[in-house]
Amino acid sequence: MKKPILFILVLILSITGFSQTALQYNLNVGDSFAIRQDSEQIITQDISGGQQIITNDISAEMSFIVTKIENSLFYIEMKYQTLKMKTSSPSLGVLMDMDTSITPDSTDVQGRIFQGLINSPVTMVMQKNGKINALEGTEALIDNMIKNAGITDPNAIKQVRISLDQQWGDNQLLGNFEQMTYIYGDNNGTAGDKWENEYTGKMKSKNKWNIASIMDESATIAGTSEIEMENTNASATIIVSGSQKAMITVNNKTGLMLEGSSEGICKGNTLISTMPDTKIPTSIKFKNNYKTIK
Repeated sequence: MKKPILFILVLILSITGFSQTALQYNLNVGDSFAIRQDSEQIITQDISGGQQIITNDISAEMSFIVTKIENSLFYIEMKYQTLKMKTSSPSLGVLMDMDTSITPDSTDVQGRIFQGLINSPVTMVMQKNGKINALEGTEALIDNMIKNAGITDPNAIKQVRISLDQQWGDNQLLGNFEQMTYIYGDNNGTAGDKWENEYTGKMKSKNKWNIASIMDESATIAGTSEIEMENTNASATIIVSGSQKAMITVNNKTGLMLEGSSEGICKGNTLISTMPDTKIPTSIKFKNNYKTIK
């Protein structure tokens, strides 16, 4: 049987919100909150007339605190509190099962690497509309992951750093955060208002947003997106495109998300690095649920 091609698409969640007169963040220094995210990704590849199915289940709890507001920019420190990732297949069984709430033994290098994420701060520098200008602390985050694994060989450190940078480096994390924070236009605050924006990076999308409803203490924002996604590891590259829809409920007064969900499907091909003329038909179905828990 061919060795499965595994991809963990890192999904990073952040916050959404608006003031009483316009959709935008309305936060103060010292504001703190926590978010839980539960995600499922089902990757299906058509190989030699059969299907190979890989399911990624990801759960995370993250804490946030506003540390500074300067020149109309929010500095928001984020820390992972827990992270669970499980990869399984009907034909291959459980391929990975990682839970940072369980202390890994000394031989579990992968588990110790992910333990290094916990309580390692990353700061977002974000505009009121959710667009992120910069991230601070991603290099220290990766350093902590490598240090926690006990890796000391210089060549091994170099290779691990390259791999981690693809998923947890500045450019990747900024794009992942912004896909969930940058949902606002200018001066939109009435039911039925519509606006558009777009994201660039490994996941490119053109997004259409509208205010679905406004109540006394909350509002609901709906979005649809046309997306293109590219994800690469050492052996293969997945290139797919498709659509996504999202529904987010926010608190009118604080601007913080109460709960939200998104789901979508993308289709395309997997390209094998050692067989450049081979294209494996590939689809990715995904859904995310998230909620403010504190």
